[in-house]
Amino acid sequence: MKRVWLLTLMGSMVTLSVVWLLALWGCGGGGGPLRPAPQPPGLPSPSAEFQKLLPEGMQGATYVGSERCADCHGGRQEMGEPVFVSWGKTRHAQVNVGCEQCHGPGSNHAQAPGKDNILTYPNITRSVVCGQCHGPIYDEFRRSGHDEVIQRVIDLAGTNPRVYVATCFRCHSASFRVEQVDAKLAVGKTRDEIDATISALSSDKLLTYPPASQETASCVTCHDPHRQTGNLTAKGKEVQLRRAVFNTDTTDIAPATPTKQHTTFNHVCGSCHNGRGANPSDSKLATDSRPNMHDSNQFNMLMGIGGVEGTGPVLRRTEHSEAPGQCVHCHMPDGRHTFTVSYDKGCAPCHTVADAAARATSVKGEIELALYALRTRMERWASAQDFDGDGQSDDKPALWDYPALLQEVGETPPPQAQVPIEVKRARHNYYFVLRDGCFGPHNAPYARHLLTVANQQLDALGVLRIVPQRLLTRLSRREIRAVLDADAQRLKAASLRE
Repeated sequence: MKRVWLLTLMGSMVTLSVVWLLALWGCGGGGGPLRPAPQPPGLPSPSAEFQKLLPEGMQGATYVGSERCADCHGGRQEMGEPVFVSWGKTRHAQVNVGCEQCHGPGSNHAQAPGKDNILTYPNITRSVVCGQCHGPIYDEFRRSGHDEVIQRVIDLAGTNPRVYVATCFRCHSASFRVEQVDAKLAVGKTRDEIDATISALSSDKLLTYPPASQETASCVTCHDPHRQTGNLTAKGKEVQLRRAVFNTDTTDIAPATPTKQHTTFNHVCGSCHNGRGANPSDSKLATDSRPNMHDSNQFNMLMGIGGVEGTGPVLRRTEHSEAPGQCVHCHMPDGRHTFTVSYDKGCAPCHTVADAAARATSVKGEIELALYALRTRMERWASAQDFDGDGQSDDKPALWDYPALLQEVGETPPPQAQVPIEVKRARHNYYFVLRDGCFGPHNAPYARHLLTVANQQLDALGVLRIVPQRLLTRLSRREIRAVLDADAQRLKAASLRE
């Protein structure tokens, strides 16, 4: 009996070893397709999706091994060390995930190097390439907003590629961002060099990106598959991040910073999730036709920068901005790639689930009410104005808003010279807090401060104050939130028309 048990144990160990070796070879530098991961009925495996990305010139190609790639990519370089050398230091190399696992079988490419017989830009940036091995993370990512594209930006690209591709695609297209920004930063190009290269791209080249832009961000937007970068996670792990997860230097996202600056900001989330030039100066507010912060000013809110701040002291930052990992601490607990916050882990260890839920509910309700009260005050101011000069108030409560947003609802904007700077400051802060979309948890003190300053501006015009809580006697919180959400959607639509 003991001998039978021993033989059974040895057989199990051999079987486990073979399975482990096959799994390693499936993700291996020696090449060969992955064993398809289990998929729900009717859905292709990541490996099957990957095969569809391979160019026609790879038909019939065979696997030759990563060492063959070193013949060219082990010595040739633009700046920094050769890509084969840097790859050799990564976790990918350590577990035998080689060149062909991501770029496809390389025999044709080795015989006649070219872009038509190896997987390269733009398809090499697709998240499914990584999903072959990183199945659970890939599944999470596919449920995130990063996996989607803003179709309106894609549609507009053909109308003005110099704006919508060369500028907007730096954050709204994984394929453009990786090829034209991230990959160049990785080899030491400066932001000025990158910007000059993008500016020099022909319209024909720019127009190749809209159809190739299938994801707003992909795995390689945040991770460099070829290099250990030294940008560690909040727990000190090397996962080949392109940028840091913690940065308190707001120079690159300060008001009026140009595109080349805020899109190369050294923060893995903040390089896109910033106000992108948000400018609260009176000279800028005087001429704005719509709010000048982008629909992504979360990092600005976290760091307390970008609103009209008045003359008093400003409490810019809270413990949230000092948390290890900043954004990822709350949005990626345990490496969660849906980027959604949940009270169980995203708020730990600072808060229990009950405490986090109570605090979030309270501050969100407070900020939503304060925003609606401010909006109602601006409506009250607008209703009392005589914009048409007939000696009577026009009773047009919507005319506090920006011209582009009024046009979205069929209203004729008044001459902006008739809108005092105090209203322009107040509406900037209204939309700055609204566009953050968090309603408090990112940075409740700064949100409160901006709303206080906005109300002080209306005080100077003699507009009666409104007690936020009294609004609940007329509207439910759900109805109030619906009004705020409608403003946010109207602003998004107006932004995409310009």
